[in-house]
Amino acid sequence: MKLQPILDELFAMTFHAGIKPGLERIEDLCLGLNNPHLRYPIIHVAGTNGKGSTCSILASILTRAGYKTGLYTSPHIMRFNERIRVDGVTISDEDVVRIASPLMGKARGNGGTFFEVTTAMAFQYFAERRVDVAIIETGLGGRLDATNICQPFLSIITQIDIDHTEYLGTTLELIAGEKAGIIKQGAPVVIGHREPLPILRGVFERKAENVYTEIQFAEDAVFVELDTIHPDMTMTVSVVGNDELRYYTTDLCGKHQTMNIATAIAALPFIRSLYFVDEEHVREGLQNVTKISGLYGRCQLIANDPFTVLDVSHNPAGVAALCETLFASGREQQSMQVVFGAMADKDVVSMLKEIVPMAHTIHLCAPSIARSMSVENLAKVATAQGITNTALHESVSHAYHAARAHGPTVVCGSFHVADEVMLVR
Repeated sequence: MKLQPILDELFAMTFHAGIKPGLERIEDLCLGLNNPHLRYPIIHVAGTNGKGSTCSILASILTRAGYKTGLYTSPHIMRFNERIRVDGVTISDEDVVRIASPLMGKARGNGGTFFEVTTAMAFQYFAERRVDVAIIETGLGGRLDATNICQPFLSIITQIDIDHTEYLGTTLELIAGEKAGIIKQGAPVVIGHREPLPILRGVFERKAENVYTEIQFAEDAVFVELDTIHPDMTMTVSVVGNDELRYYTTDLCGKHQTMNIATAIAALPFIRSLYFVDEEHVREGLQNVTKISGLYGRCQLIANDPFTVLDVSHNPAGVAALCETLFASGREQQSMQVVFGAMADKDVVSMLKEIVPMAHTIHLCAPSIARSMSVENLAKVATAQGITNTALHESVSHAYHAARAHGPTVVCGSFHVADEVMLVR
């Protein structure tokens, strides 16, 4: 079989089956594969913001240390294959077809979803490749996420924010409770959420206590501070831990990435209980996260003339972090052409409010996906908020080229916007 018909049916599951929290179907799918997720050590990562970057930082360090490292993240930007990587190399089209075909046959019978089939595919591929370690990112929440059938040796929870309220709850406490569902007996957990409210600390501490496992708050172990953002959108950070001060340069950029770096470094003592990772592995891994792990779309400089940055931020906290980074790099207020599109279920009002300080003009567009908010509705939302410096475009491509014709540009709002920009740039 060819890849495209498989992907067409796989993506159609999103609309037919939707999102179904629960572990019964993924357990059934993996049982038919002889439970591949139990054949190698796993680091399991949940969170609202920063989990993809944290996964990629750890994958880069472990790959640089010489370990065959599986990395499962979502969503992808350009190609489905990006979701499943070993040492930064994506799964081949042939392997997608070979592994997905029988899984989809079984999913038709048990009501399996797109994400469940994809997760089972990743588990199986990593088993076939005999990875030394797999880093698995949750899709939605944690407790009932398909990835939560794994038995990790380490769990990590990154920054928590309000998102997916229809599934996870409407308060930070409820959302933290869902994320805490990945904490398991025998697997220590690192909490990367910075300055958590006492009530959130309590959520994580109670869950760790209930399953008799060790908990480490990253901010109690290490302090990472932004030192310099360089013109190529790399940065240097200072790291204080174990009474030592170190400086690292990384190809990730932004003050928000300091939290992810701190979380990864706080996880290293637990990782070193199974793997040899020295200081040079950490230094080179941080310096080449994008190159080694295959991560991109995180405040990424994609062109110089004019200056153009691509970012997959798709909630208010992510957009705020992007703006903060651009200002820290020397960009002036209201100096950027902003290409913006979003999914209809996102907090578009708050995202637009965060964009206003950096935007000369906001180029509104809708990626070619059914879940997108239409350009007309984006314009209505902007107008209702008193935002008038907007331009409406018939496509992401048109918005991107129009923006760059007028000066420095930033693209944000959705993975799907980033996808279409990467195809036309």
